[in-house]
Order: sequence, then C-alpha cells, then structure tokens
Amino acid sequence: MEKTFLTSSHQETQEVAQNLISKLSAGTTICLLGELASGKTTFTQGVGLALGISRVTSPTYMIMREYKVESHPNIKRLFHLDLYRLNSVEEIKAFDLAEIWSDPKNLIVVEWPEKILEILPNSHYLIYFKQTGPSQREISIIKNNTKS
Repeated sequence: MEKTFLTSSHQETQEVAQNLISKLSAGTTICLLGELASGKTTFTQGVGLALGISRVTSPTYMIMREYKVESHPNIKRLFHLDLYRLNSVEEIKAFDLAEIWSDPKNLIVVEWPEKILEILPNSHYLIYFKQTGPSQREISIIKNNTKS
C-alpha cells in the first residue's frame, strides 16, 4: 500500500493521521521520516486526537512519552518516541522497545526511525514528510511488511 497526500495546514496534516488511525489495528508501529519541522509531531497530534488524547507534545527531550487510550476498542496505549537526540541502537534499547512492541494493545509512533531500522518489527508503516512550500507538505504513507 502506498498513498500520497498534499496538505496545506496543521489541521489537514492531522486529518491524514486521523484517517490512517481509523484503518489501523493495535500493535502497529508508525515510522515518521522527514526533516526538522516537516510535520511529524503535528501528524502525531492527529494520531492522538483520533485516539481521544487532546494534548500530544513532542518527546524530544524525554525521548519517549506514553499516553493512556480510553476511547479506542483495541488500542490502549500510545507511545510516541523521538529518537533525534540518540546516537546508537544501544541507547534506544534502554527504553525496552521489545516489551512495548510485544503488547498488541500498543500503538507506537517513532520520529527519526532511521536510527533503529535494524530492530523495527517486520511489519510497520513508513510515512515520509516533505515540505513543498511555506505551509505545504507532501505526506507519503507506505505499508512495509519486511525489514528494511
């Protein structure tokens, strides 16, 4: 599956995320790739809105944030990881991602997943963000069923 969307506002970017979440099951990993300020956190805020979470903030300095999900029948926790500041897979392993991935009721969103490609689950979504104008973005969503 590959789809591309053009957005021209934060709201439109969030709507793309909300539409995707309506089609996903729990236990999914979503990888967000793009330059700084390309819309990754805005997209994750849309994920949060789709799950009934009113405030999702960037975990850049905390690396990972966990949100309890109460309004979805299958997804019970959202994990938002921002790996920008980490330098190695070993640093990332300290967050016990294997345990997080093992719970089928979790939804995991990862910014800067390039740093953990070797340990990603076999099935995940790759979502590419590209700024095409001052407030315009191209968002490409690819379902990946094998390791990169």
